[in-house]
Amino acid sequence: MAEKHKIAVIPGDGIGVEVMPEALRVLELTCQHFDIEIEFQHIEWASCDYYEKHGKMMPDDWKAKIGGADALLFGAVGMPDRVPDHITLWGSLCNFAASSISTSTCGR
Repeated sequence: MAEKHKIAVIPGDGIGVEVMPEALRVLELTCQHFDIEIEFQHIEWASCDYYEKHGKMMPDDWKAKIGGADALLFGAVGMPDRVPDHITLWGSLCNFAASSISTSTCGR
């Protein structure tokens, strides 16, 4: 079997939480079909729930925690009725992009 690929999985908020299980199922089936080994690192921050508990979208050492991942699968961010969009976007998705970590938006 080929080299194992590690993907950091962040459902985020709203529809991201709803679609991520199916996105992972499709990814797992695709990897099985093409004989690709994959490991998921499930992340529970970068969400409004995390923000409401900690006052920020992600831990200070977020980059170190996911820095070993080959890719980031990010569901969705934002629930403006709970946390303003400028906080959710700048506190998570924009940090990923600014830090040169590849993102793929799922369930948008």
